[in-house]
Amino acid sequence: MSKKKNNRVLIIVFAVLLIAVGANQLIKSSKGERSFRKDIVEMQVNEIKKIAIFPKNSGNREVQIERFDTVWKLKFDGKTFAADQQMIDGIVDELANMTPERLVANNRDLWKDYDITDTAGVKVVIYGNDREKTEITLGRFSYNQDTRKPTTFIRVDNDKEVYAVEGYLSMTFNREINSLRDKNIYRGNQNDLSQISFIYPADSSYSLLKEGGKWLMNGMPVDSARMAGYLTNVAYLVGNEFRDDITAESVPQNAFKVILNGQNMKPVEIRAFRDSKGTVINSSENITSYLSGDQPAIFNMVFQGKNYFFGTNAAK
Repeated sequence: MSKKKNNRVLIIVFAVLLIAVGANQLIKSSKGERSFRKDIVEMQVNEIKKIAIFPKNSGNREVQIERFDTVWKLKFDGKTFAADQQMIDGIVDELANMTPERLVANNRDLWKDYDITDTAGVKVVIYGNDREKTEITLGRFSYNQDTRKPTTFIRVDNDKEVYAVEGYLSMTFNREINSLRDKNIYRGNQNDLSQISFIYPADSSYSLLKEGGKWLMNGMPVDSARMAGYLTNVAYLVGNEFRDDITAESVPQNAFKVILNGQNMKPVEIRAFRDSKGTVINSSENITSYLSGDQPAIFNMVFQGKNYFFGTNAAK
């Protein structure tokens, strides 16, 4: 075959390949394949090490969420706080799996229409391994009455594109610091509990012991309904108001104590005391957090007198 014929054949083959590639792209486009970014944050859950949020509710002051080994902690105004682990895990999962539904704008002049300018939006910075970083800005959200789906408008880094992402993301991230903190006093399985010790000032201490499926005090069965109600309350204790004016040094030696023991658990000590502002409660499960025992009435749920368990009202 001559050199000219070889060149002609190569040209024809190349043209056929171009047509085939173009047709394939057209088919993909007709099937609805996205022509924009696949993920908002290109990191897996276990690759996200730190998140910095600049919520409007905190005056755009930075709230840091940082992973230490397997535990998330919060940093704000130079202080470190225990974080609500389940809430933070949910936030991290939401970031790692965030995908754009559609491209809604491709012009920086339109950012203001979606509240994602630097001044109107909520900035979130996600840090991964090494120097990997993604900055997103969350804008306003809308709600589709027909599909019953919320949508948040978002931009990534300093790209001009605006995307629609499912969810109330601005509500998720525009939180003041206390809403991200660990408010747990104790969460456990009431069926695991087998001994509850009440250590009170003025020599009024006593214990409850579970034997043969029944709860006893000094060998005497207690009121089963009262006991069931108490176990339901004590197995899920969550506060809602922090007492950051309290330190470990200010806790009196004669504080009220309840010690929970049982199977499949380490002992849990719940401490409480009264001061001029009300009651303060704290536990070995969340040692650095002091919460109000009055809002809700946790103190009265936990610290009961002996007579309560025999059917008479005698809260401590």
